Amino acid sequence: MSTKGKKVQKTVIYKRVNFHADTKGQTLKALLESALSKRQKLGERRQNVARAEDPIYHAIGSTKCENPGFVFGALMTYTPDTDPLCIIDDAEAVDIVLEKVSAPTTDDGKRREFLASLMFFAVIGNHMVLMQSQALKSAHFEAYLQWYLHASEVLEGTNTLQLIDTPSEAVKKKMNQAKGVRTIKLGGEVLPPSVIVPHSTEITPKTKEVAVQTTAMATATQDDFGVLAALKKLMKPSQAAKIDFEKLAGSNIELSVTLRYSRKTTEDGQKLMDSLGAALRNTDDVETELQLIGGGSIKGSDLKLTGSIGVMSYDGQLNASEVYEGLRQWLLQKVSEQELSVA
Repeated sequence: MSTKGKKVQKTVIYKRVNFHADTKGQTLKALLESALSKRQKLGERRQNVARAEDPIYHAIGSTKCENPGFVFGALMTYTPDTDPLCIIDDAEAVDIVLEKVSAPTTDDGKRREFLASLMFFAVIGNHMVLMQSQALKSAHFEAYLQWYLHASEVLEGTNTLQLIDTPSEAVKKKMNQAKGVRTIKLGGEVLPPSVIVPHSTEITPKTKEVAVQTTAMATATQDDFGVLAALKKLMKPSQAAKIDFEKLAGSNIELSVTLRYSRKTTEDGQKLMDSLGAALRNTDDVETELQLIGGGSIKGSDLKLTGSIGVMSYDGQLNASEVYEGLRQWLLQKVSEQELSVA
């Protein structure tokens, strides 16, 4: 097998960690380290996100805590007792041949399982950098952390956390210098191509006279995601239940929601962005635009701090240590360039 490597560019995204209740000075990094020391075995780390009889596991794999201030790791997902199908890649073949491939067992008889996906992460304090995959997004990691920290009894009671998108310091400055927000626009396809785990959160920007409330995500079923969830949330549950949304696939129907302010908002820009960051933190398929009083606008992509890192790929696989170092350097670069403050 060839082990020749090639350099590839991978997208990374910054998330700020927000707890709903006081953690007594404990950061996510400290809580995660404590959880990893308490629940070290795979059986203690894996969370079943499907039915008990047909499990699909999410679990943190190997971790690295050697670098001062950082915890590195990867969230992985796999389905036990499942052998994938392979196609015989013969361009001249008339009959397409599919074969089931089983991984050999270990010397002591333990079954090897094929990983469906990996999502790498780096945590420092209450700040996080993620390299998401097609199958694993920040919403999955947020849900996993809720479960793991509570199962490890390091996060108290009903306290929960959110992984919130945060704009660059330049965008924050632009918001703070503006006279206010005139319009918030939300839109996108009703059935976008990507599917994410639903979360219920609300945007509640206020003016002196009006409190406008909408919802970016709903939690009615595991099929809710993106604009579809927002559309359902605008209806009564009995109305939404009558509509077969799956039949809308391929219909190119889009939803657009516009929130307008007739007066200058009294909330400062940072509070508004915090509300938007929490409400839209898992809405990869929702387009967002803020139109400012006095002119100018901020697109949804500017409400997130993203970038890319170059890492080596060997036979299609990434070296974890190289990824971790790339995540660390990217975050520190954003701090040094004053695009991000982690104080």
